[in-house]
Amino acid sequence: MAERAPFHPGDGRQRYVGPATVVFTDGREAAVTASLVLRYDPSRTDNRESDKDSTWAGSVTLVDEASDIDLGDAFPGTLRLLPDGRESEFMATSGPRVSGCSGLGPAPFVDLGA
Repeated sequence: MAERAPFHPGDGRQRYVGPATVVFTDGREAAVTASLVLRYDPSRTDNRESDKDSTWAGSVTLVDEASDIDLGDAFPGTLRLLPDGRESEFMATSGPRVSGCSGLGPAPFVDLGA
């Protein structure tokens, strides 16, 4: 699959668009392309501290469209980014081949401690 350009380029938000793996609670795994955005803005002073753990979202799309995997079953699931293996829990918000996702922990594509 061709790499997608970041959506809304130039708006300053931290993003990840690229390969990932969805890991289901039963241990199954599915290769996906993830398009994720951090809604928490570490440069703003009016953020709540708790927002760091709940404000990333986006979508995941199955790489193998012929797969019998239903991304809607990731309720919750783990999203593992490639190639570095960083991961975080998320909830699928639709499905089955393309699903919205909402983060349940720190965004796996940024280091908020930096």
